[in-house]
Amino acid sequence: MQNGVDFLNLEYLLVRSYEFVASFHGTLGQFPEWVGGVVYFVLVLGMVLSFILLIFIVYSQIKLLQTEHAGFHAMEAESHEAHDPEVESTGKNDRWERIVELAASANESEWRRAILEADIMLGDVLSDQGYEGASVGEQLKMANPIQMTTLDLAWKAHKVRNDIAHGGERYKLEEREVRVAIDYFKRVFEEFAAI
Repeated sequence: MQNGVDFLNLEYLLVRSYEFVASFHGTLGQFPEWVGGVVYFVLVLGMVLSFILLIFIVYSQIKLLQTEHAGFHAMEAESHEAHDPEVESTGKNDRWERIVELAASANESEWRRAILEADIMLGDVLSDQGYEGASVGEQLKMANPIQMTTLDLAWKAHKVRNDIAHGGERYKLEEREVRVAIDYFKRVFEEFAAI
């Protein structure tokens, strides 16, 4: 996951810069007046240029992320067209259809199977997308939220799988929880055109 600045308090930066310049200008009283003017001009010019460069850097970063995101999805679409002709021709994914059937059952053990099978399918889809790891959790840790917009949903669905796997039969699975988890899996698979 990329770490970055979530906010930029421009007002604070401008006030601190003004205070610095004002305090610096006051200490130049022992030099000729023109020296203070030149130093003050250089400081103001430097701050203005720094501000313009800061705006340029932020704009460039945003454009770079947008381009990377668009390129990733274009490459992903080409990959699916080349590697998955069966889904393209039938419009269905038999594996997913089986998961949906299990989830629609009235039997709690089949709900468990549906979630477990969907999580296994998630691991396969992530592997096809190039996310490496020994488990789905490790693959999700490698995912970038800019490239995978449904990353949070994938984590939530995977958490339900973990609750089932670690809780065993003691874990009480509710029908609503199954529907929500299956919907999360579905949205992730739709993003990657796996179903």
